[in-house]
Amino acid sequence: MTTPHDRAADVAQRAGPVIAGYETGNAGLAALGLAAQQAAAHDTGLRVLVTRRIPVWTSHLAMGVCPPAAFDDADPTEPARVAVAQLRHDHPGTDVTLHGTGRSLPRALLLEAPTATMLVTGRDTTGPGATARLAGRAGCPVLSVPGRTAAPEAPVLLVGADAPGDAAEFAMAEASARGVPVLACDVGPATSGFADAVVRAADRHPAVEIRHQGRGGLNSAPAGLAVVRTPARRRDAAWPLLTGLLRDAPYPIAAVPDHS
Repeated sequence: MTTPHDRAADVAQRAGPVIAGYETGNAGLAALGLAAQQAAAHDTGLRVLVTRRIPVWTSHLAMGVCPPAAFDDADPTEPARVAVAQLRHDHPGTDVTLHGTGRSLPRALLLEAPTATMLVTGRDTTGPGATARLAGRAGCPVLSVPGRTAAPEAPVLLVGADAPGDAAEFAMAEASARGVPVLACDVGPATSGFADAVVRAADRHPAVEIRHQGRGGLNSAPAGLAVVRTPARRRDAAWPLLTGLLRDAPYPIAAVPDHS
C-alpha cells in the first residue's frame, strides 16, 4: 500500500525534465523563468517547446517534438532562441534545450507529460478551461504563470474545497525549498477534510510555518504560488476553484494530481 511518505517522495522527486511551453509575451517569459527555477530545484533539465512551421517534406505521422534544426526558422535572434539563451546564462547548471513542434502547445505538452516532472505554461486568462483540461489529463503537476512575477519571499498558498491530496505535500515542499510559510485556505465545508490533511502534511515538514488565509480576498492574497488539487472531472469541487483562480488570480498556480 502506498504510504504518505511514498507519495511525498513521488511528488517531490518525480523523474524527468521540467517541460515548458513558450509563446511570445510577458506570460511566456515569466513561465520560462519559473520553469528554470523548478528545474534547478529538482536537479533536472528543462525542455522548452515552441510551435514551428512543419517543413513541406515532413510527414504528418512524424509531428512529434523535434530539435529546432528540423524547422525552417534558424534565426538566432528569434524570440524563443533569445529567451533560451538567457536561461542558459542565468542557470548555467541546468541543461536547457529548445524543441519545435508542429502541434498546438497544449497538445504537445500533453504528449510529453508522461516523462515530465511538471509542465509549465503561460497564463491565458481568457481560456482557463483549456489549462484545467490539460491539468486534468497530464498526470503530473501543471503550473500556469501570469505575466507578473512574485517576490521570492512571498508565501505559498494552499487552497482547497476538500481534502487536497498530494497538493498539500507539494505546497509544503515548495515552501520548504523557498524558505517561506504556507497560507492554508479552506473554501469548502467544515467537514471537507482539508484542515486534517494540512496538519498531516505539516507534520512531515516541521520547519514550514503554517498560517491561515481567509476566503475573502483570495485573489489578492500575497502569494508567490498557489497550489490546488487537480480536478478529476468538471463536477469535481476543485474544477470551479481552479478555473476561477486561473481567470482572476495574479500569481502562478500549480494544479497537482492526487495519486493516493
